[in-house]
Amino acid sequence: MLGLEIIGTGHYVPGKPVTNEDLSRVMDTSDEWVVQRTGIRQRHYAPDGVGASDLAAEAAKRALEAARIPAKDVDYIIFATMTPDYVFPGSAPLLGAKLGLEGVPCLDIRQQCAATLFGLQMANGLVKTGAARTILFVGAEAHAGFMPWSSWDALDPESGKVASDEERARNNAHRALAVLFGDGAGALVLRATDRPGAGILGMKIF
Repeated sequence: MLGLEIIGTGHYVPGKPVTNEDLSRVMDTSDEWVVQRTGIRQRHYAPDGVGASDLAAEAAKRALEAARIPAKDVDYIIFATMTPDYVFPGSAPLLGAKLGLEGVPCLDIRQQCAATLFGLQMANGLVKTGAARTILFVGAEAHAGFMPWSSWDALDPESGKVASDEERARNNAHRALAVLFGDGAGALVLRATDRPGAGILGMKIF
């Protein structure tokens, strides 16, 4: 019975990190408050014009390089995101086009926190049915456009700019979510194998 194995991984984050202290410039928060509740110390944000598929393409290239295989070996793409580039088409075909994979099946799944579990379950099914042998599984998010602040310069301590009282009040109203989310992508190259003991041994999703 065929199973799957991970033969390459890659990740990508855009720009310089934004720390919790940087966030305190635009909302009422602190490094201690955020770390105590989330463990998060910094996040990255994509600039204007950069979408989830752009982030995914960079992560995918690194994963393929780590796997030491060319992109043309990929015969299926699974793309997990809650922030697609467009409502239609999905981000998976955009990624396929950016990697030069015309005609390769591409599938979006709208998952975020549990994306790895659902994606691996789907990849496992594709391998076991013989529908695919080398699968590129990518998760990418571009949350920057949903962030509440309008003055991005105020996040940078070197800019000398500060958020207005009105901006700060709006940011505070969305603080619980704004401290959690950033932008970036991770990629796995999965390949079918008949090696004993390889593959998913068990999974329970409910």
